[in-house]
Amino acid sequence: MKQLKFINIAVVLMFVVAQFSYAQNKSKTVEKGLQLNQIKVSSLSGLREAVQESNQHIILNPGKYNITNLPTESRGFPCSGSNNIIELNEVYINFPVGTCKDAHFDITGSNNILRGGDFEDTYQNGMEKVTDFGSYNQNRKTLAKGLKGGANIRVSGNNNTVEGIKLTVRGSFPYGYGNMYGIGRGNATGLDKRCALLITGVGNTVDNCEFQHRAFGHVIYMQKNADKTLIKNTYIEGDVRPSNDAYAETNDGDLPKRFNYKMPLGEMEGLPIPRDVMFNLTEDGIRAYNIPGAVTVENCVVKKCRGGIKLYMAKGKVIVKNSTVLDCVVEGYSLNNGGEMINCKGNAAYGPLLYMHFDKVSNQNIDLTVLPAPHAVGNHVFAAIKGHGHNIKLTAANPSETIDNTLRPIVVGYPARFQFLTTDYPNVPKGYEENFKKHFGNKTYSATNISIKNGTNYPVILGHLSEENQVKSSGKVTDYGTANLVKTYPVSEEKK
Repeated sequence: MKQLKFINIAVVLMFVVAQFSYAQNKSKTVEKGLQLNQIKVSSLSGLREAVQESNQHIILNPGKYNITNLPTESRGFPCSGSNNIIELNEVYINFPVGTCKDAHFDITGSNNILRGGDFEDTYQNGMEKVTDFGSYNQNRKTLAKGLKGGANIRVSGNNNTVEGIKLTVRGSFPYGYGNMYGIGRGNATGLDKRCALLITGVGNTVDNCEFQHRAFGHVIYMQKNADKTLIKNTYIEGDVRPSNDAYAETNDGDLPKRFNYKMPLGEMEGLPIPRDVMFNLTEDGIRAYNIPGAVTVENCVVKKCRGGIKLYMAKGKVIVKNSTVLDCVVEGYSLNNGGEMINCKGNAAYGPLLYMHFDKVSNQNIDLTVLPAPHAVGNHVFAAIKGHGHNIKLTAANPSETIDNTLRPIVVGYPARFQFLTTDYPNVPKGYEENFKKHFGNKTYSATNISIKNGTNYPVILGHLSEENQVKSSGKVTDYGTANLVKTYPVSEEKK
């Protein structure tokens, strides 16, 4: 009888276990027509293991985590699985600078969603904002320590979505001097850059994300086979600082003093560090390199970067709409052949809002509202326009408001690059004559058959290399070109 009892109990237990397993298997998420097994994990090691499998809805328990809880060689998440939702809502992961050798997330699988999460590079000494750039750049282990140009998040798979994350990026060398010491090969100091998000796959999306970028490197950038990239509803913020601060760095190890407070490279080599301008502390907000594919940017804001939305090297269709670029240093927007800018905004506080890189760029359609920049500094132009067949409309956001303390020219067709293109145009800035003669005295950037409607008070200068352009402008027009058609009108008539 006792033996029969034990058998009955065993049968009941087996039934319960079977029912429990069945219930677990039945816990599924349906996303994009796929049924995904729901997997809950409570540790970073569990997350790291789960993201290497497929067809799951992975949920990490809410809480604060530190990447140093993982072994040194395992401090990242190789997302090689496909068809996963990686749910990290209410999750914070700390990545102390100097403790990780590679990307935080490496998404090589396809059809994944990385959703939620607050990921922060932190300094081990507790510092949040760099104020002593001289000392900072002399600590190459736990402060000025980048990823050798790599990104915190890499997406090489296809049809992935990065959604609702916040990423704070810190740690790079040199930090605090813009492009002054170089951006690639031939640099003056060695580089250890750190970027935020690299996309090299097809059909990937960035949606509803925030990037706080406090390192020298790009924020979102595209390389290799990137195509059909969509970046939307996303906020990107870098940082800037006054160039005059470099002259206060007087210790022997400080970079400005090491180079005798002069520019060490390129077209500006040998000239004093420029005063009364801003240094960009990061590189470009949204950047495409020589990719074969298309890029769409919608409803995004980019602030305080080197370049804002810089897509001139993309070979596919480029569309930027309902987006804003503020307080960028080298340029705000830069599109490719046939690029479209629809209902966008921006200012020229620290650098040109609009810049065209290639002499033969053509057929851009630009609709841009110009925002006031009462805090503007520097002698940069408002826009540098060249190429053929563009249709450009500039509208003042508030015609009755002072747009800028300096009426920066919209320059069309010119024999210089932006380093020498200033409010002195068509003259070369004082003191720059020898450098101009050496580097760009024989360069030509022509502008032909371009239609410009300038509804701002910024003046237009049609340079010697402008021909057969049509300009309607509220600002003063100076014409050094050939066969240009010019009409002026008051700003108050802009909307008539």
